[in-house]
Amino acid sequence: MAAVLDHIHMGSANVYTSAYNLTKTTGIGHYDGGFMSSVTIGHKAVPLGGRGYIEIESIIDPFAVSPDKEPWFYKKAVKAGSEIWSGLCLRVDTMEELDAIAKRHGGTISPKAGRRTRPDGPGVKFWSAPSVPGQGSPWEVGKPNWYCWEDRMYCHPSGQPTINTPGLVNPMGVEWLEMGGTEAEMADWLGQDPKTLNMRFNGKSLGLYAIGVKTDTKGTVEIRRPSATQDL
Repeated sequence: MAAVLDHIHMGSANVYTSAYNLTKTTGIGHYDGGFMSSVTIGHKAVPLGGRGYIEIESIIDPFAVSPDKEPWFYKKAVKAGSEIWSGLCLRVDTMEELDAIAKRHGGTISPKAGRRTRPDGPGVKFWSAPSVPGQGSPWEVGKPNWYCWEDRMYCHPSGQPTINTPGLVNPMGVEWLEMGGTEAEMADWLGQDPKTLNMRFNGKSLGLYAIGVKTDTKGTVEIRRPSATQDL
């Protein structure tokens, strides 16, 4: 089957102010997603409807990580003076599909599952691809990667309740993704038609530049941030 949108990664210098300001300007709610297996990375989740969400991440314990170990997306956000779009993440249903994608790109599934500890209950676990020896994450060059979650989609971040905030809209899915590069380049990387993911292209350097989220009362809300691939 074709992959679907899973989540969009927003690199931040301050996960708390980024989540607050995003909700304030768009009316789309968020909640505390906990922390990644490295306790230094905090996570806020922004459900978008349709099994998609934004994850906002940043360092929450600067004393626990030396400057040379800071995540690249954190450094980019600090340099930009704002949040950045740092990753576009697709989802497949089975590990067999994920393995086929990894092999098509000359790599493997990530050697270790990613783990995130939720503040109020069981953690979540997932695998990603492709992992290619000697190469960085596809995110760093503006290309999507793929995920497969363990068989617990009831824990999927897109379906969790947001904090009680006045005046929230009801998000109804991502209507479009503005991407750099060309449709042909993306089709070659994806192995499927980019139109199936509602992608449109601006011809700039590879990466994500903006998304449009359909809502019940505000129409389509645009969320635009610098792409991690831009010269910031």
